[in-house]
Amino acid sequence: MTDVLLCTNNPLLSKSLYGMLRDEGYSVDTADHPALAVQMALKKAFNALIIDTEPFGLSVDDAVRIIRTLSPEIAVLFIGDDSGIVDGLSIEAPVDLAEFRQTIQAMHSSNQFNNFG
Repeated sequence: MTDVLLCTNNPLLSKSLYGMLRDEGYSVDTADHPALAVQMALKKAFNALIIDTEPFGLSVDDAVRIIRTLSPEIAVLFIGDDSGIVDGLSIEAPVDLAEFRQTIQAMHSSNQFNNFG
């Protein structure tokens, strides 16, 4: 099973994406802020990180940098403003669920999720 960490403090976005990911067969853990995502990444190896670019708590850049230090091969999907995105895919907000599903499936099939099993 592919383990995904979903990080957003937007409850509507979290509920929508969590349900879709679960229905697609992913094991999904959630964090409502980047600092918690870092703590969770210390305890568990994730195949993918889906993170909202809206600023809240620890900066998204810092959280991704820390998590990538722990898991250099983790696939990252940014949700929201993609300006400044260097290494990862992004989807504009508000999220189109069909586009999200298509992007996740493409990431999975192109083997961007490390430890793909």
